[in-house]
Amino acid sequence: MVTSCNGICNRYKMVKPNGTGRYSAGQKRCNLCDIFMQWEGIFCPCCGYRLRSRPRNGKYKEKYYESIRKNEGVIMERL
Repeated sequence: MVTSCNGICNRYKMVKPNGTGRYSAGQKRCNLCDIFMQWEGIFCPCCGYRLRSRPRNGKYKEKYYESIRKNEGVIMERL
């Protein structure tokens, strides 16, 4: 059940990484708490709301998928 923000999420709050996007760096966003965090689960540890792990805006979606394709190419070159 979704409740309001309890403030627990502040322990997991992350700063914006330099040179890459938040989602590309593995950060997730809780819409209810309005915070980006580093969390392995799919639900917010604070309020139980589902976390976003991909951008919604078309421009940022394209950047996100481009960075994923670029990283996959680097991994394949190492093999």
